[in-house]
Amino acid sequence: MPVNFTQVERTRLLQFLNYGIGTAVNAAAIATHMGYPIGGNQVKTRNLITECIEHDQDLIASTLKKPKGYYKIRQNNIQELNDYLDSLENRAREINNRRTNLINNWNAAVAANQTTRNILPY
Repeated sequence: MPVNFTQVERTRLLQFLNYGIGTAVNAAAIATHMGYPIGGNQVKTRNLITECIEHDQDLIASTLKKPKGYYKIRQNNIQELNDYLDSLENRAREINNRRTNLINNWNAAVAANQTTRNILPY
């Protein structure tokens, strides 16, 4: 996994985020704090968060409940972790279902040019 952000950026993000789902901060506020572009789907901010999770093993989650945004998972609250893991699993299942439907739709509509992509188990 490549490292695209500095340790200073990753530390600055971690210092900005608070613990607990009730303290979530939206991506636009994070981008403003970090001096990143605001608008669109906040790709740079999301990439920074992903790098913090993958590179520094930080416990960062997100929520669509109000307040929407990102927060640090409290280490004494496994339920907070489990709820976020369940949310990620549901999203993965939904994306996999969409993929499966597209494969099936294509193969039904374009019989002469079938995709060789496999249906992923779930």
